[in-house]
Amino acid sequence: MQSPVQNLLGSLSGEWKLNLETQIPRNDLYKSRIASSRPTLGFFLLLICSAVIATLGLISNSTAVVIGAMIVAPLMDPILSLAFGLSIADNRLVKRSAITVIIGVLTVIGTATLLGWILDASEVNREIYSRTAPNLIDLGIAVAAAIAGSFTLTRDRLSNSIAGVAIAVALVPPLCVCGIGLSMGSEVIAVFGRGSVAGLSNQISEGSFLLFLANLIGITVASLMVFLLQRYGSIHRSWRNLLVWLGLLGLLCIPLASSLQDFSIRQNIDAQFATFKAGRVKQFKLTEKNPYLWKKVKLLYSNVRVSQNNATIELVLNAQEGLITQKVIDELHQRIITRARKDYGINEISVNISVIPNQIFKYNFTEGKQS
Repeated sequence: MQSPVQNLLGSLSGEWKLNLETQIPRNDLYKSRIASSRPTLGFFLLLICSAVIATLGLISNSTAVVIGAMIVAPLMDPILSLAFGLSIADNRLVKRSAITVIIGVLTVIGTATLLGWILDASEVNREIYSRTAPNLIDLGIAVAAAIAGSFTLTRDRLSNSIAGVAIAVALVPPLCVCGIGLSMGSEVIAVFGRGSVAGLSNQISEGSFLLFLANLIGITVASLMVFLLQRYGSIHRSWRNLLVWLGLLGLLCIPLASSLQDFSIRQNIDAQFATFKAGRVKQFKLTEKNPYLWKKVKLLYSNVRVSQNNATIELVLNAQEGLITQKVIDELHQRIITRARKDYGINEISVNISVIPNQIFKYNFTEGKQS
């Protein structure tokens, strides 16, 4: 019998209480994962369609089209089957799911490469470039999406949430970017608004495939943990699988952490240019001579590559036409080299600076006087 206080709280809250969804039985989940691990004609049809949609959306720089491709893509299902197989130590399910994932990956990359070659894709726009520099933030997104996706599989009432999970983790677009990169040459043309710069290094395939690996390993490890915590599998049987995939996750964090550092440096540079716009330019040695000039400059693109203590730095600046002279570029070039050697101990540095000029047209209209 409830107390008066409980009755009062129930009346005020409308009998609100936390309800736990019924967990799907292990055998039912096992049967559904077996079905998802086996490739079907519908699986490959949807996968190819999603690859075509994503590739065309990436080339046309359409965010809405790329999101549509994420919803259509069925690649997350066999990955979740792989994680479930690892949790219950079912080697047959693991092998079958892994083969399905590998064939699916090759199918998407092949489709995107073929389309990129047919359409003669040579320009890197915002949608493509945003998927070429993964970092630990992307891994965190994959882990969170995997927790949501794997938990959704274990609850009947949450099945409608799987579309949102597919959008969050975005498996197919990075693979399509990888295929587009393979169809290009060693150098690409990057588009920045109405301007473009040719001759930038082509690192599209490597960066985008690393993003896919971050999603794949993050989903597998997080889903494996969710299945184990809900007692679908046994830690005593699957501890080897867990250690192997945790090791892969640790190895993956090395390049992602490095990329995150580059991301942080790029953000710091952008922040410095933001201070230029705010008028606080006197605190930078580079701008002491001409603070007015640097208020008018934007950093559109930066790419830093380091190999065997040698660095290559690419910058794309945007400024009013005629504002940045050769003398200014020489000063910036020397400043970058000095800071890189002093702060990071780099021996040889190659700096490529491109400037996209803005043209300003001013029209004055004077209303004529009538007599």
